[in-house]
Amino acid sequence: MWNALLDLIYPPNIKCIICNRSLKINDKYGFCEECYQDIRFIGEDCCDKCSKPFNKSVDMTICQDCIKQEHFFHRAVSAVEYYGKIKKLIFSFKYHDATYLAKYMGDMMIEVFQREELTADIIMAVPIHSIRQRNRGYNQAHLLAKYISKELGIDYYKGYLIRVKNTEVLYNLTKYERKKIMGKAFEIGLNKDIRYKEILLIDDIYTTGTTVDHCSKVLIEAGAKEVTVLTFARGI
Repeated sequence: MWNALLDLIYPPNIKCIICNRSLKINDKYGFCEECYQDIRFIGEDCCDKCSKPFNKSVDMTICQDCIKQEHFFHRAVSAVEYYGKIKKLIFSFKYHDATYLAKYMGDMMIEVFQREELTADIIMAVPIHSIRQRNRGYNQAHLLAKYISKELGIDYYKGYLIRVKNTEVLYNLTKYERKKIMGKAFEIGLNKDIRYKEILLIDDIYTTGTTVDHCSKVLIEAGAKEVTVLTFARGI
């Protein structure tokens, strides 16, 4: 109580999570006004299946990618576009030990979950290979899933999905190359029954959808009713 009173009298010098500027009382999501203006939030003008942003002049509900290829996941939703300063934020989160960002990113993802009126019985995270996790020290998707699970009160099945193939970095590969490499990259790691359950699959970024689609395939084959993907950012 004493610390809370001190914070009211002498507010802590909270910094922007991107540029480290001091925040004002009306700044949102941990961003200063300048960084906030650079963020492209994903709203109604996007694909109903994968949340790919549309040009406002486009009169369609499903993007060409989703028309051409059927997905194993039911739907994929994201909070922001992978653009500008969001790229810097995610890079810090994944590679510079900025694990505290899971709370800020998770809060924005929870807001999308509630806005879209999504439902789930179980939360899971997209896994990374044990070698990569050992080198990095953590799985960023796990940190997001753990926080979101706690805030929403939905069970988190940590370790249910495992990555058995240590694939190369997929960032610069085409969708075809990703699909070829990702074949049989995931397996079931825990003996838990997920039949007829709705799964919320968490990751930091959706690029081509190849990774989450392969995860969704494994979960559907294990008996899941449907898989909804929730990511912080959506590649454009």
